[in-house]
Amino acid sequence: MKNELIWQLGYSNSADSLPTEYFPATVPGAVQLDYAKEYNLPDYNYETNFDEYRFMEDKFWTYKTEFDATKITSGNLFFVSKGIDFKYDIFVNGEIKLSYEGMYREARVDISEYMGSVIQISVLIYPVPKSNLSGVRENTRDEANQTTKPGVSYGWDFHPRLVPLGIWDETYIEHTSRSKAVKPNVSYMLNDERNLAEVSLSVEADDVLGWSFKAPNGDTVFEGTKAEERFEVKNPMLWWCNGYGDPNLYTWELKLKDFDDVKIFTGKVGFKTVSLEMNEGTWNVEEFPKTRSCPPITLCLNGVNVFVKGSNWVAPEIFYGKLCESRYREQLELVKGANLNFVRCWGGAIINKESFYGICDELGIMVWQEFPLGCNNYIATKEYITLLKNEASDIIERVSKHACHVIWCGGNELFNSWSGMTDQSLALRTLNSMTLNKTPNIPFLPTSPLMGMAHGSYLFIYFEGQEVIEVMQNCNNTAYTEFGIPALSNIDCLDLISSKEKLFPLQNNELTRAHHAFKAWAKVDSWSSIETIEHYFGESESLEQLVSRGQYLQGVGYRFIFEEARRQKPHCSMAVNWCFNEPWPCIANNSIVCYPNSIKPAYYEVAAACKSVVASARYRKLKHKAGEVIDFDLFMLNDGLKSVKGDTLKVFVQIGDAESVHIMDWQFNDIDANKNLEGPTVKYKLPEVPGAKNLKIILECGEYSSEYTLLYYCPVQDKPKEKILNI
Repeated sequence: MKNELIWQLGYSNSADSLPTEYFPATVPGAVQLDYAKEYNLPDYNYETNFDEYRFMEDKFWTYKTEFDATKITSGNLFFVSKGIDFKYDIFVNGEIKLSYEGMYREARVDISEYMGSVIQISVLIYPVPKSNLSGVRENTRDEANQTTKPGVSYGWDFHPRLVPLGIWDETYIEHTSRSKAVKPNVSYMLNDERNLAEVSLSVEADDVLGWSFKAPNGDTVFEGTKAEERFEVKNPMLWWCNGYGDPNLYTWELKLKDFDDVKIFTGKVGFKTVSLEMNEGTWNVEEFPKTRSCPPITLCLNGVNVFVKGSNWVAPEIFYGKLCESRYREQLELVKGANLNFVRCWGGAIINKESFYGICDELGIMVWQEFPLGCNNYIATKEYITLLKNEASDIIERVSKHACHVIWCGGNELFNSWSGMTDQSLALRTLNSMTLNKTPNIPFLPTSPLMGMAHGSYLFIYFEGQEVIEVMQNCNNTAYTEFGIPALSNIDCLDLISSKEKLFPLQNNELTRAHHAFKAWAKVDSWSSIETIEHYFGESESLEQLVSRGQYLQGVGYRFIFEEARRQKPHCSMAVNWCFNEPWPCIANNSIVCYPNSIKPAYYEVAAACKSVVASARYRKLKHKAGEVIDFDLFMLNDGLKSVKGDTLKVFVQIGDAESVHIMDWQFNDIDANKNLEGPTVKYKLPEVPGAKNLKIILECGEYSSEYTLLYYCPVQDKPKEKILNI
């Protein structure tokens, strides 16, 4: 039985002094949110109000509560918290019972000795950990290089310096007949042919009432009454990712006697095999000695090479105590709706709550899980390695039981110049060893990117004036695990930041820098893209027009990159944009869903690009002039498990509001499952259509159809004025 608690919160300047006053606290939550509510602090999302929250990271915070156990005289009583952030002491009736540093381990304190009385519980939370190693820059993410707290909280290009503290996950009093926590263990092994699964069920308990194991359709596969059970599932229904099949999940249930009641534990299992294979063309088997420059990065699910179409996932909230199942679901359903099959849980963010992975299981969204390391040199001090081992152990146990989990990764951009780590760094060797030991069938990558993989581009017009369209056609990477096209956020998101009068015209000031990106105003790295927008459209007359134009470019860029990566299959095997979402309202970002859950137009372009089967056009540039010959290559892209019957692809070009012109037909042959088919090159001289601003490439082929809107201009020469002779 779980008993909810009513909490109060206060702060002091040292661990030895108690708060002078307390106020109501919400659990799960964060100390900053409770303080702000009590003292009416302004919304941290608005303008630069977050600065008023900064002082809280250096305070000592005390949560306190009481539990009336006067009528409880038998069984066992536990205080349980699934997440406390970060370093903390737990006191019961003034006596310290548990001290820990970390945020991912469940805190479980036996308070049975206090039954029959009113129990006072307090949790002392220490200030935000900050590295004091040499070379660490104050008030930067450098300070996170000796902690497993999310580095993003210390300040990032899309995130202000706001570092949460507090009880951030479910917390309660548990009354049970048992002396220790019940941890059912459910595991399986698939044979090489994947037509037989050996399932093991076990629990350390003497009073098992029954196990049941049911198929996705609800049919009972197995029932048993022993603490340890083993059985076989013949021809199991496999778990597949979105676009490749159904995410089949079996359901297990364990019934135990607890006092006079029945306590039920449930969970789900998805049968799958996963591996990373060498990309085609990256390993010459004739060379000696057999070495490689590129690691295997083709994801093989259930024996099938899957083309990964995904997005980088960051926490949807600055204060992760606010995250709940409904908050996760509304965004993860959008991931599936965009025809994506994968999220990369980026190492700068939190390890998500349990419900996140359960929803990914259900929706068929594969998860690349990074450990909480990102863009820092994590020096292997004794204290840090101990902390990392403790946290990693719990992360591995929690994440690995989910069907959606397919890749471990040490962290983000650790081999870059600003991090300076290598695969010999003790932190990464430790994580590699731990994952190998506990989850030998899940691949491990030390970081992203590695040789052959790419992070970037992050602009529509890249360095040296090249459009991303040209850049991508000249790339030859095995995986694009980060790429971004920036755009201003939707107007409803911008309204959360400030008034339109302060946002237009956009200027380089404190407000815009706070809600923008680092280097946001530099010509070579401008997330506002104002110069790029003006290059194509001229000056904008309103904020709405500026937003619309920038978001159009984002949509074009993202669609081209996703399709181009698919066109490069099988040498390329992944396209994962940066990023899907954001934790607070940004003026501009690479996200396709802006805060809190507002869809940008690029979302729909990504969805169109990522259909399992799609007709695709590889054009050369964005803007075209009347009289020019536009040329583009035709492709049929098939990422599905079914072959596609040959058909006719009709090609049209439409300029402005003029009628579309039928250019040609491509009679394509059958397309094998999970293969592409390259077609002819189309060439068409663009006529003069005065006043037209855009042109469309239209590929008609039933459900595989595509449409691309590009820019067009028709210079209209003034007629020469008639010469008048003075006679």
